[in-house]
Amino acid sequence: MAKKHPVEDYRKWVFKSRFYVLIAVVTVVVIVAVCPAREREQWLEILADNRHEEGLSWPEGCDLFDGKWVYDNQSHPLYKEKSCSFMALDFACESYGRKDLKYQNWRWQPHHCDLPRFNATEMLEGLRGRRLVFVGDSLNKNQFISMVCLVESVIPDPTLKTFYYHGSFVTFKALEYNAAIEFYWAPFLVESNNDNPFYHHSIDRIVRVKSIEKHARLWTDADILVFHSFLWWRLPKMKLLWGSFNSSDAIYKEVEVPRSYEMALQTWSDWLEIHVNRTKTKLYFMSMSPTHETYSKL
Repeated sequence: MAKKHPVEDYRKWVFKSRFYVLIAVVTVVVIVAVCPAREREQWLEILADNRHEEGLSWPEGCDLFDGKWVYDNQSHPLYKEKSCSFMALDFACESYGRKDLKYQNWRWQPHHCDLPRFNATEMLEGLRGRRLVFVGDSLNKNQFISMVCLVESVIPDPTLKTFYYHGSFVTFKALEYNAAIEFYWAPFLVESNNDNPFYHHSIDRIVRVKSIEKHARLWTDADILVFHSFLWWRLPKMKLLWGSFNSSDAIYKEVEVPRSYEMALQTWSDWLEIHVNRTKTKLYFMSMSPTHETYSKL
């Protein structure tokens, strides 16, 4: 049996550890805010299982969810908006006149351990030859843009990085690392009449709650999948469709949103169970998150 190269082992460890830390930071504020004690304990058990499965470590007894937000103007922000070559205009708060930028200096600090500072070079090394895909709505696009801004600054040569739109995909590629970071627009995860990445503000939302293949076949071969779907479900009822949008015998039915959301997530999880190779692909799901709104002066 061929012996693994120590550099490759290090790269794999760095990528896994950094990515778990990143996901923990992204989700911890939501869990701290909304999870009862029992659910929090379940999250800790899941993280601990992943840690031992992957051979990762953090201090024993360290509860990542037991901490506080601290103001840090020394090591944060991790990037400046105006210095990011690929900042999306719809998220460019500073460019459109926001003066208070101190929110960028807050970081999560567990009470009994420290989270290592994000290292863009190590992240790209960990992503070498891999594909990281964020799937969902604009909140996950926020995460995608932030990740791109975090890593692109360590690639000074503009010919070694690309950023382009292709249908529902937005793709950043670090060519030297053969690494791809992508975002796929699917606000309900399953099919809907709001799947156009540019024209999706239909008031009459219709969801094909049992149909996901049109989307999922494009991202199930990714190495890391990060899902988010919550914001667009904040309605009392949702119109569900059985059949195709152009079919004369299609069935439409209004269903209460908790049940609609459950049905969509069941379709999503069934697809992943059957079609995703869990020895290759890591899966993450971010549920409820703080929202954002767009206002304009009239």
